Amino acid sequence: MKLLFKIALSVLTLLVVLYWSSFFILPAITIVNYSGATIAQAEIDLPNSHLDFGAISNGASNTLHYSLAQQQNGVYNYTFITAKSVANHGSCGYVTNNEINKRVVISVHKDNRVTCN
Repeated sequence: MKLLFKIALSVLTLLVVLYWSSFFILPAITIVNYSGATIAQAEIDLPNSHLDFGAISNGASNTLHYSLAQQQNGVYNYTFITAKSVANHGSCGYVTNNEINKRVVISVHKDNRVTCN
């Protein structure tokens, strides 16, 4: 019985470590809203995936992780729609395959200016 408990505890610990390490390994995009208004809908298109951030309040941020496997190289194509239904489209940055721990921060400022770091 003790051996079964040790095996179960070891497997559980391994699963928890793998889960948390995936957040370190997977690339992520963070959108920060400094626009002075709520972003009603924020979306980013990658070559092989679509990320929907939902609504982001003024002064808030949201982070999503995406897959390492990107079959094509490309850019981050963003669409931000404000609460007043004003759309802001554009692109920034560059996406390639297997970018381990890549972090991109897209900031939305007043007058619909967008910066990418």
